[in-house]
Amino acid sequence: MLTVRGDDSGTTPDYELPASVSLDQASAILGLPPADGLRLAGLGAYPVPVLDLGSTRRVGTAHLIRAAGLDKVREVLRTKG
Repeated sequence: MLTVRGDDSGTTPDYELPASVSLDQASAILGLPPADGLRLAGLGAYPVPVLDLGSTRRVGTAHLIRAAGLDKVREVLRTKG
């Protein structure tokens, strides 16, 4: 889990995000159709680093936060989680 700290005022709580997400979830966060994401990953041209775990591909959440912003990551993971 990746813990995201709330603000110092105490009004925004801490919350957790997964350390990595599926390639389909990452593609949704980056605004890519799943087929394009798979193709780019296969070519080694995906916009962020991809972890190739045998038959499974995962993308680190921290890379997605840097590429797309925290709000977009949270939005997609809430609906596609």
